Amino acid sequence: MPKMIQRFFSLFSLLLVNETMCVHNETSAILNDIFVGYDRRVLPFVQGPVLVNMTIVLGILIELKENQQLAAYVISHTQRWYDGRLSWDPSKYRGQREVIVPQTMVWIPKLFVYNSLESKDMLTENRADVRLYHNGRIKINIPQYVQAICRIQTESFPFDCQFCAVALASPLLNVNEMVVNATQPPRDSYFSGNAEWYLFNVTVRHMTFEEEGESRVEIHYVFHLQRRPIYYITVIVAPTFLISALSILGIFSPGSNDGPRNEKVSLGLGSLLAMTVLLGIVAGAMPKSNDIPLLGYYILAVIVLCAVAVAISMMFLAVTRHYIQKEQMPSKRILRFLFLHEYRKRRSTVFRGVHNYRFNQECDDLMYSKVPEIQSICMMMEEIADSHRSMRRKADMKANKKMIEREWARVFARFDYFFLAAFETLNLSALVIFLRTAWLPTPELREQIL
Repeated sequence: MPKMIQRFFSLFSLLLVNETMCVHNETSAILNDIFVGYDRRVLPFVQGPVLVNMTIVLGILIELKENQQLAAYVISHTQRWYDGRLSWDPSKYRGQREVIVPQTMVWIPKLFVYNSLESKDMLTENRADVRLYHNGRIKINIPQYVQAICRIQTESFPFDCQFCAVALASPLLNVNEMVVNATQPPRDSYFSGNAEWYLFNVTVRHMTFEEEGESRVEIHYVFHLQRRPIYYITVIVAPTFLISALSILGIFSPGSNDGPRNEKVSLGLGSLLAMTVLLGIVAGAMPKSNDIPLLGYYILAVIVLCAVAVAISMMFLAVTRHYIQKEQMPSKRILRFLFLHEYRKRRSTVFRGVHNYRFNQECDDLMYSKVPEIQSICMMMEEIADSHRSMRRKADMKANKKMIEREWARVFARFDYFFLAAFETLNLSALVIFLRTAWLPTPELREQIL
């Protein structure tokens, strides 16, 4: 039994070797027959121009440089055409219907990427193959690395959608010599973006252009790219909103005197400096053009909002100091307008309730004449009375100043609450308007891409 199995496997292996040898022999016979007198330098004319069916089957975005306005891809597109000189009868070659030969053996349609800064074939001519069918049909798959120019539109950054094209054209052949039928990518095509960009669609455009009175083919592979905005929202938008909200809260938090008001102004100026740094980060990531990105408008709006808040706080500080130095209390009209009750001790109490320590002059003269020692005592008493009056005057002036500061603090506290609510509402509204762009529909493909 083992000998029979061993003999069976030996016969099976021999049949496989013979079959492989036959296939190799048939392939060699086909190539020897169809390439007799074949000249790959001559176009395969068949009652008119060569018809090339072409489409893209692979597209991977490697990098998109906004400042340089360049996009790098790895693409692969197929080309199919007919060459009657490379056909054979399968029945004469054991039914073999197709063969694979090097690219250097047959005529290849020549198309170049004319909007590229750099273009490289990922396979050399010696390594690239073409597939020949028995009916004269030819298929080739061309993988390439392309770094093409992409005109960046930054108006909606970081929710922008870009349309970047890889444009191919014939360097010499006109439409009377070669016609390209560009079709949309098949469903099993593979397209991918990178960490920052989502590639959600690829459109193929068939166009022609005129040069020296001749019409030539032009093919555009248009890549639809949608930016992933999470990085910019978490790194720039969220800190900007928090800094502005906290600075507005600090600027318009009510205080009892002008000391905290000075600190509020310093807080606002520090917030402006921080947001200016964030705006510089956005400016460094965008191309230098006349279009200001949406994120730039948002940061500028927040900066203006905080600047106005600082200006209002400085105005409150100046007004408060002016009225305190003049020792002027708020008027009844202002208090009624702000729904504040009138303070009971609104007027100064300086010199009010001061005891009269002066003695009668006649009594003094009499006492001084009879008892000379009393003179020194009376002078000491007068000095004590003057000192007491001076201290009382200073205490009353200080109390009156504190009362004035407290009254104006009550007045400006109402203004602080009002402006705090108003500016926080404006800050939140700016954020909502900015984020609303994220839900806008994807823009339509423009007619002019390059």
